[in-house]
Amino acid sequence: MKKNILYLCLACMTMGFAGCSTDPNDAVSKHVYGENENPYLRVDTEANITCTASFREGRIVPVTVSLKDYAEKIQTKMGMTVDDLLAAVDNGSVVFYNINPNRGSWDKTAPNYGTNGWGYNSDGKISSEEVAATVVLDKTSKSLVISVPEDAAAGLSITENVGFAINNGTDYDNYVRFNITISVSNPGLVIQNVTVPAGDYNAYLVDFSGSAKTAIETCMGMTVKDFNTAVQDTENGIALYMVKSDGSWNTESAYTANGLGYWLDYNYNVVSWGDGCFAFVETGDGGVNIGRYPGVASGATGKFHFVYANTNDTSKYVEFIVNATFE
Repeated sequence: MKKNILYLCLACMTMGFAGCSTDPNDAVSKHVYGENENPYLRVDTEANITCTASFREGRIVPVTVSLKDYAEKIQTKMGMTVDDLLAAVDNGSVVFYNINPNRGSWDKTAPNYGTNGWGYNSDGKISSEEVAATVVLDKTSKSLVISVPEDAAAGLSITENVGFAINNGTDYDNYVRFNITISVSNPGLVIQNVTVPAGDYNAYLVDFSGSAKTAIETCMGMTVKDFNTAVQDTENGIALYMVKSDGSWNTESAYTANGLGYWLDYNYNVVSWGDGCFAFVETGDGGVNIGRYPGVASGATGKFHFVYANTNDTSKYVEFIVNATFE
């Protein structure tokens, strides 16, 4: 008898476990988001639309992204035409909001640039005070218009995410998302992300003949080979200057590393080798080295901003922004 009862209990337990599920879609009901809550972003890679808005320093022209170009995706993901979409934005049955990719959620911050647009600062955050870029829904042209200030300086590089979603009162699961990379550059600017290998005094060589080739030839008026020869000596008419936080060049500091090179502290001030050093920027044969002082923590990051300039004609220069991660 006891054996039969034991078998019966085991059978009930098995059925009980089989009835459990960890699938969130099996839940009785989904959370209904309130007026002041930012709904989660349901992952849908097929709803993503990638756009690039590149601007030339000194010649700023707004970039227009036509919604008509993505009419098929809008129809597939939201079941409506572009005209229907814009009408739905007007009546509130479709929302137009930012998306916070780091938190995996929508951002219901109200427009701060006109009635259907936002301004962003240089860190890519929504801002009404420091506006480095804007994204605006232009219903007349049925497009997204991306722009930066006319005096925008090269070096801006941010990515904004905005989207349209059906407002069903529960979630924003049916949507299209525009992932927009916004940048300002000039032909004399080289921006590179590098990884400095582990080990005391190890460095990453930013190759002059790589991404810097066009900038050197265009702005210095010489071949990469001739440029490389010139920067091997401090007396050949080309100088290396670190760029200060206000954008001006540090022309006062003498070289403190080998050749055209500097040791820097953690605030990017030029210092002599020794305690307090963080890294070095030093011209090598074929490129410029971004290197580490002993004891720099793994995972540390640095932004190294410098120029090579013709000492007789400083209008001829090439500018580098090197974002480094130290292994």
